[in-house]
Amino acid sequence: MRTIEVKIQDDLAALYGMEALKTLLEEELAYQRFRLLEKRIQDGMSRSGVDWERELEQKREEAFAEYQHRRSGH
Repeated sequence: MRTIEVKIQDDLAALYGMEALKTLLEEELAYQRFRLLEKRIQDGMSRSGVDWERELEQKREEAFAEYQHRRSGH
């Protein structure tokens, strides 16, 4: 992890307070990291060659069939 120094305008520091600005920046950076990880996962899934829509639909159908089977008591 790294530490950076950022210049903040005096009016923003006075309006929000330094702790609130620090929290805002930390949350934004966490969100951006999440987006980066999401993109990496999406790219990996695309390169895998698996038809994820078909896989998901097949699992939905299997789950529904199991639900019907359990509901009917057989």
